[in-house]
Amino acid sequence: MSLSEAELLEDVRQRLFAPIRSANPHAIGLELELIPVHKTTRTRALATNDARASTAEVLSLIGRREGWHEQSNGGDPSSWKLADGAYISFEPGGQIEISTAPKPTASEGIDSTQSLVKMLRDAMLTAGIELLARGVDPFNAIDAVPLQLQRERYAGMTRYFDSIGPSGVQMMRQTAALQINLERGEDPKSRWRLLNSLAPIVVALFANSRQYARKPTGWASYRAHLWRTLDPSRTGILYDEASHVERYLRFALDAIAMRGGGPSYRAFREWIREPAINRGDWLFHLSTLFPEVRPKEFFELRSADTIEPDALAAPVVFVTGLVYDDECARRASELIGPPSEKLLERAGRLGLADPEIRRIASRLVVLALEGGRRLGGDYLRRPHLEAAYQYFARALRAGDI
Repeated sequence: MSLSEAELLEDVRQRLFAPIRSANPHAIGLELELIPVHKTTRTRALATNDARASTAEVLSLIGRREGWHEQSNGGDPSSWKLADGAYISFEPGGQIEISTAPKPTASEGIDSTQSLVKMLRDAMLTAGIELLARGVDPFNAIDAVPLQLQRERYAGMTRYFDSIGPSGVQMMRQTAALQINLERGEDPKSRWRLLNSLAPIVVALFANSRQYARKPTGWASYRAHLWRTLDPSRTGILYDEASHVERYLRFALDAIAMRGGGPSYRAFREWIREPAINRGDWLFHLSTLFPEVRPKEFFELRSADTIEPDALAAPVVFVTGLVYDDECARRASELIGPPSEKLLERAGRLGLADPEIRRIASRLVVLALEGGRRLGGDYLRRPHLEAAYQYFARALRAGDI
């Protein structure tokens, strides 16, 4: 069967952007990635087949001790499901990802992530492995980091990225991000606009990747630079005031389909004319798109470098305080204006050293803390608000992180 653009537009409208009335309207999920290196040499610790302790072996030991459910992934390293619904898994370069289950309060999300990171770090250190909270590997070049997930999704992505430039493979194997997942709510269009507008400020406030392969990069967030340069057809900020759903469909159709190869790579809008293309191909294609905000059953904000867990309250307070408090969301939208690709580029390159970004960030931080307080102590406990305040005070005083 072939797919029509009308069918795909309706799918985007209903599945990715339809209003949602949730029992937990302020629910949050966090995805935190960490880069494993051997403590003595700073060489990458591999998930499997490491000459020293492998990270998968350490995770298996923890999992057996804690009663986690270990899930086989064929020839790839295992993943683990925890009793509270969280997952621990590997990224293509062996980065470890902690994905929480949706939490009804921000403080629950912060607490559960911090406790998991501490458990993993303690066990890894016993095996001589350090888990780095940095946006990009500061010690190793790409040739020292093999692809560690061999299933076709990642092998196909590697072939595609290799055909267009180096940033895609570096992104897959060497970057680490903090993703914040939020409810779409009853007015998804306004929330979508605000999140896309906030993306550059999130990049700047949490930039944490100046060094790559033991050299300065000249970028506040080299991770953000890699994401922006890996493939312009599938990254960036997406918003159209008049037709945000149609804009996302155009983005998806114009993005190059990764299934194929060599000269046959082409935009998905051309690929859907083939009779064999089906809904599964469409869903796979959507999963290979990497905009700053990705619509799923929730909105996934992907703009922050990963940061130290003791600072985790800052991005969570910043995003939830501005997005989930209705008054602060309205004021933030008026303050920051429409989404801006130019601001996104400057945020990755200059961070808070950019005067305009620093000015906007300072005003938004005040709003976010106000919104966080209004969401209530059951949602954001006082110690988390205080930790966020301290982080912002340091960051904005220094002009950098």
